[in-house]
Amino acid sequence: MSDTEPKSAMSQFIALPVLIRLLRRGKIDAGYRWYVLRRLLFSLLLEPFRLYEKWRWGKKLDATQLAAPPVFLLGMGRSGTTHLHYLFWQDPQFGFVTNYQASLHPVAMISQGWVKERIAAGMPDTRPMDNVAITLDAPQEEELALVKITEHAAFHFASFPRELPDIYDRYVTELGAQADELAQWQAAYMEVLKKATLLNHGKRLVLKTPTHTGRVGLLHTMFPGAKYVYIMRNPYRVYQSMRNMYRQILPGQTFQDFTWEAIDDWIIHAYKALLTAYLDQRALIPPQDLIEIRFEDLDTHPMDCMRDIYQQLQLGDFNQVAAQLQAYLDGLDNYQKNSFDLPDDVIARVNQHWGFAFEAFGYAQLKPGEPPAGVLEHTETVDKEIAP
Repeated sequence: MSDTEPKSAMSQFIALPVLIRLLRRGKIDAGYRWYVLRRLLFSLLLEPFRLYEKWRWGKKLDATQLAAPPVFLLGMGRSGTTHLHYLFWQDPQFGFVTNYQASLHPVAMISQGWVKERIAAGMPDTRPMDNVAITLDAPQEEELALVKITEHAAFHFASFPRELPDIYDRYVTELGAQADELAQWQAAYMEVLKKATLLNHGKRLVLKTPTHTGRVGLLHTMFPGAKYVYIMRNPYRVYQSMRNMYRQILPGQTFQDFTWEAIDDWIIHAYKALLTAYLDQRALIPPQDLIEIRFEDLDTHPMDCMRDIYQQLQLGDFNQVAAQLQAYLDGLDNYQKNSFDLPDDVIARVNQHWGFAFEAFGYAQLKPGEPPAGVLEHTETVDKEIAP
């Protein structure tokens, strides 16, 4: 696959030293060299502002402590983690890594005025993979802030997709194999969380990054007392939604040619690696600190699910936020449906490689040629008026 006119990259505001180290590590295909040069020039222009922010806020950032152990939302991408994240966003007791911080992390403290307004004006109204409406203040994965400040981040696979699955595994299920890389990753990750704490005026953080599903043991060591919500979803729908998502977003990020067949192979690998790691490590979490839910239940009975989460994890009086949550849910009155085919070869492939997940989480497996009614329909909840 070739795309010589990439769109705006998710790592656009990457620090210049990080970008240089990253470029030294991977092969740049000829068709992307002008794009890479533009990225280098942008990071060069950003550098004085990044250094000023580091000088202006560095000591305060170093001294910042997290208000409480975070609440981690786990689950494979496209399993409903964003919907769950937005529901937590309705509770004013919590803080988040926002789209704003994730986009401009190296200069997030000094760019909260007209720069933020300018960026907001240029943002699309909806996400390309599912039409969910977005704003700069909406919650975002902290992984997207992390890529701006360290080359040791899993999402850099988007720049070098031919290095999959190695580059992904290196910073997810195998993170810790190299002590120096782990130390740099931890330092960068804590910078993201400390800056989020400052930007959220000291609130407890609710964090959502699907890659954390394969890092439970590490998170348990780094954040004693953290709370965890694991959300699962029908594997067939996850697979088709993942394929759709990467076809929407990956061409705008890469420095290399790649094939969609290779990306599909990696999706199969990533799901198995993440969920196998989670199933192996979840026993490390004390029972009172973990709850597992299904997206299907959250979609049909969101208030009941959220009440169960608050009670199980002791997150406070659910009644204090129930009215605000219900008002938000009442506003989700515009449903956008993405319909995906589910051909026999997809059913067979998911059954072959992800069969363990059906057994672990109680979903019924299909037989090729015999899909039950409704299985082809994949529904995303969208509210272009209210939902962030």
